[in-house]
Amino acid sequence: SGVSSAREGGKLAEEVQGFPGVLGAADVYRTTGQITTTGFSRSAFVLAMDASRIADVAWFRDDLAEGRSIDELAELLLDGPEPPEGLPLPADARGLSIWVQPAGLNQGANLWARMRDARGLYFDVWMGGLAGEGWHLVQTDLTPVVAAGRRFLNQARDVSVLPPFSLQALQITDRFRTSASSDLGAVYLGRIDALTPNGPVTLADFQDANDWSVIQDFARPGLYAVESSGSASGGQFPISTRYSWATGGVGMRGLRPGPTEGPVPAVVNEEFLELADASVGDDVILGLSTYSVMVHIAGVANYFPTIDPGEKPFVLMDLGIFEAASNQHSPIPLVGANEIWIDLTSTPGHPDPDALDGLGGKVDTGQILESMRGLGVSVREVFDADALVNERVDQPLVNAGWGALLVLLFLAVALATGSGVMLFSFLDTKERQTEFALLRTLGSSASQLRGIVWFNLFLIIVCGVAMGTWVGQLIGTSLLPLMEVAEEGARVTPPMALTTNWSSLAASYAVLALVTVVTVVWLAWLSSKIQVQQVLRMGDAG
Repeated sequence: SGVSSAREGGKLAEEVQGFPGVLGAADVYRTTGQITTTGFSRSAFVLAMDASRIADVAWFRDDLAEGRSIDELAELLLDGPEPPEGLPLPADARGLSIWVQPAGLNQGANLWARMRDARGLYFDVWMGGLAGEGWHLVQTDLTPVVAAGRRFLNQARDVSVLPPFSLQALQITDRFRTSASSDLGAVYLGRIDALTPNGPVTLADFQDANDWSVIQDFARPGLYAVESSGSASGGQFPISTRYSWATGGVGMRGLRPGPTEGPVPAVVNEEFLELADASVGDDVILGLSTYSVMVHIAGVANYFPTIDPGEKPFVLMDLGIFEAASNQHSPIPLVGANEIWIDLTSTPGHPDPDALDGLGGKVDTGQILESMRGLGVSVREVFDADALVNERVDQPLVNAGWGALLVLLFLAVALATGSGVMLFSFLDTKERQTEFALLRTLGSSASQLRGIVWFNLFLIIVCGVAMGTWVGQLIGTSLLPLMEVAEEGARVTPPMALTTNWSSLAASYAVLALVTVVTVVWLAWLSSKIQVQQVLRMGDAG
């Protein structure tokens, strides 16, 4: 379903999974990106999911991902960098302060701090303006600044954040809260402190620029630089860190504590690889609305639930890793998910699917939606996978009446096959009575005679079953591409896969085995009734 959440964090799977009738739930974020490594941009589907839960709620087939299961895909997506720790603040921190010296900035420049709380929620704090000359102290409390579309409201709203916090990045913007600027600029950073009831606690002294890294604009690398400097005016901070930038960048303009983050592991389809001119193991730039991230192609899947590769190429990522990377580059914090996938049981109150066999109940979807609304969720659309599948396969040959007729046809074919084997064996034995009588006169025993008769029967049965199975496989493989064409003339997605119904096949083999046993007993009785003298006299008379 498509959802939007009024709650901080935007993730609901943990709580929704506790609802009666819910077997599993996974948070998903869906958006559109741009493949920017080619000479022209091509849009692509972007699906970031909770890879640790997706196998519990998504239908999947191994042939959709070159033989990999959905659990193996999830392992590829989770094999990525850990979310950056940032600079941890004391648990009792109430604010931040930082010494800065702007260098050639206009009056509208502002300094922001990207924070993360104990639950993993990212939020921004406005530190203050960067106007003025020389070293001066900029400080603020930890009140989140709430985004309203692309605008930011600099007033308190009921946004709950849970300490302890960590500083993830420092961002510099113009007066319109964007990183775009037509001017070069730089700022010297002296010391950053956490403000606590017991006084300031130093988080970083900016003496070594190697402790910080620029937030790289992957689409336009080389625009930002961070370095240790002793050229700041005034003697308050003889050694400081200088952050400078050039024009033309998009995304967040700033720096972050720690080394540059690694790429986000991703699974893509073949068309994505062709457009990006890449292969498995390469790093590719993925452009999003106002920023870019670097993805590492860890595997290939040609199909994935809810995505039609015929419309656009697609890229799959883990939601947690994607969210952490996005909040290192997006000017606006990315919060949570915009979809939730839910696996429903057949009867409310039964968490064990094995206990549902034969009950034929139906989960009250409306009740679940009401419970979700109680969590502050606005549900825009609901898609029922079972209903969609039933709508596509609602054909006469799958209803109850035709199903019973197919069973009758199967029984009729099995009866015809069995009677044909018995009739052939009877006629063959009758025609060869003279041969059997001569074998008896030459000294063959009754058991040897029965062995000859049975060998002939077993040869026919074994060769017939093997040949019939092989020909049936060939016919199914040949007809399957024709059956994939839907009524609109387009092929179905995902493509049909030839599967074997082992229970039906076992029933067919069981019928043939039963016919063989009956025929063996019958032929043994027939061979024991052969009168050698009578048969030989009949042969002489003939």
